[in-house]
This record gives sequence, C-alpha cells and structure tokens, in this order.
Amino acid sequence: MKPYDLIREGLIILGFIAVVIIVLAIFWPPPDYPTVRGEDVAKRQPVAYVKTAADILAGNSSLQDYGPPYNPDTANSQKLLGISPITWFGVRQPLDPSKDFILTPLSRVAVFNKDIGAALSAWEAASDDARAAWTKAYIAALDKATVVDGNVQVAKGDYGPVPVMMAGMLDLGKAGLLEGALESNDRQPYALDTSRALLFFQEDVDASVADSLDMTGSQWGITHEAGNHPGPWWLWPYAIWYQIPGLNTNPNADLIAIVIMLVFFLILFFLPLIPGLNRIPRWIGFYKIVWRDWYASTRSGSAPSAREKRGSVPRRK
Repeated sequence: MKPYDLIREGLIILGFIAVVIIVLAIFWPPPDYPTVRGEDVAKRQPVAYVKTAADILAGNSSLQDYGPPYNPDTANSQKLLGISPITWFGVRQPLDPSKDFILTPLSRVAVFNKDIGAALSAWEAASDDARAAWTKAYIAALDKATVVDGNVQVAKGDYGPVPVMMAGMLDLGKAGLLEGALESNDRQPYALDTSRALLFFQEDVDASVADSLDMTGSQWGITHEAGNHPGPWWLWPYAIWYQIPGLNTNPNADLIAIVIMLVFFLILFFLPLIPGLNRIPRWIGFYKIVWRDWYASTRSGSAPSAREKRGSVPRRK
C-alpha cells in the first residue's frame, strides 16, 4: 500500500492528451464538410430543390408511409420474428409531409405574397384527382426544366397553381428561411429540434451528397469520414452487419443489427455467470501475463503467505 493522487494523475494525462490532439489537429485537421442547407441547394441546384418540394407535395415522399414515430401506418415498420418494437411507442412526432413541409411554410409566405395566397386557395379548392394530375405533369416537366436567373422554367402545360407554389418554396430557400419555416410551432426561444429540416432533403439531395463523399450505406456510411480520414471506428461493430450480403438488402436490417449487438452485449455483461464461457479466461491464461511478477515470485519461493496477505503477521520484538 502507498499514497496515490488519482486526481493529479488524471489531470496530467488529460493535459498531455489535449496537447497531442491540438498539435495533431493543427497539422492534420479532419475534413469539415459544410452543412447541407436549403439556401445552398436552392441557389446551386434549384431544379433538385424544386423537384424535392414537388415530390413531397405529390405525396411521393417515403415519409408518407414511414410509420411510427411519424404516422400510424405500420405496414413498413421493421419486424423481427413478427415483433416490431417501433410500434410500442406509437406516433410521437406526427408528420404530414405535404402539409408540414410545403403548405404550412407557404401559408406563412402568403401573408406577404398575394400570388402564393391565391395559389394555396386554388390548391385547397381542387379535387384530389386534379391535384394528382397537376403534380404528375409538373414533375415530368422538371426533367427538361431550365434555370433562368436562378428560377426554374418548365414547358407550358396544365400545372394548376403548382408552379407558383414551387416558386414560393424556391424563394423561401434562397432567402435562407426554409429551415425556420419547417420548425414546429412550439414557440420556444431556441430551435432544438431540426429533424424536419433534415428530413426535407433526406432522399435525393442528401443521398447524392453522401454518395459524393463515399458515405452511403454501401460505403460504410457514418463510420467512413469524408475523404481518406478514418471515421468513428467505435461504430464499426454495429456498421459491419450492413456489409454482409443478404443483410444489407434486408428491409429489417436496422432492427437485426440492433438485436445482434444487444445479444453480444448481454453475453459480455453476463459472461462471469455463464457456465463454460466463464472458464475461458482460465483456458487462455492471459491473466498469467498480467500478473507475471506475482507468478515469478511464486516460482522463486518468495510469495507472501496467506497471513501476510491479510496483514495479520505479528510484529517482532
């Protein structure tokens, strides 16, 4: 037994590691890819921006039937052995993509723009068949769209109020107001939930950006940093299951990966109590390497006795 200042030791190690990290970051900084913002997409790729908005308005977004926590449709919920844990918690973030992502933001702009207000009124008064025909024709026309002075131009056709609505969404993005318009109406002093802004571009735009950075699911996704830099290696045990043929195309891959990692965790957690497995350390014998000084003293015959270990050896006079 001897005195040991654990706090001082920890602070010394912390200071040393901090210096090493700062020095390495100065000479070899990791890539810092900028956030994909609505403003950037609207200015640099206006056609992709408008196509995303038009698909959402038409009900083509994958969020329409995603299921919990956004809507009650459980047909596509991930299941394993017939069990779907995501349905246990129900709809916690109710979401209607066409309304929350398009109509509600445009209704805020309509206060200042009467043309958008008239377009919204025409949209609300139209039948479902008319809306479907307008959006289908407009989305098809976007394949040959041109950009003139930052605005998307399509061939003449019967699109109803859709072009005016999409022009309003594009202006909203150019002004850098899309993210704010998508936030919920909780009236909090700070916007802490950015899920809607992330979901808006989740399909085509974000997918193309991830592909350009080699960060899609087939490219190890979030465990692969942009460029040649290593990503969060501690996520590899989880992400590796997505690279296995058959599992990487399974619609329930997320749930299967979680269950596999949970089983591994439980095995490690209860390892000392599992018969047979708890004998593995003795079979391997690695502990003899860790405590090699004690075993060396045992072989030399100078190992402390049981009484000495307990500290009950009587003092000599």
